[in-house]
Amino acid sequence: MRIFGTMSSVLDNWNPPKTGKPEYFDTVKFIYKYIEFHISEDEAYSILNAFIEKWDASAGELIHEEELVKHVVESIRNNFDVVLPKNKIERVVHLILAYLQETGHFYQQEVKR
Repeated sequence: MRIFGTMSSVLDNWNPPKTGKPEYFDTVKFIYKYIEFHISEDEAYSILNAFIEKWDASAGELIHEEELVKHVVESIRNNFDVVLPKNKIERVVHLILAYLQETGHFYQQEVKR
């Protein structure tokens, strides 16, 4: 009888280094460290690439988290790159943002209206 539980991973003790710019492969490692469901590497990279496209296009501008999430979901769905449900794509985008926050490349601010 095999008991399923939390499996130990090499990522358990890994933390992303704080470098001058976000690291592409470290972002995917961060996703895999915290993801609660299965996602292929192709799916992870497709979501990350859609994120980077919007991130780079918004250089020097104030960009809101919701705007990034919406762009990635629409881009992925329009191109049929990933067949994950919307909530799982959103979760991956939130993990990308968490990586950027942890490494000091994205600051979440409360916007008062």
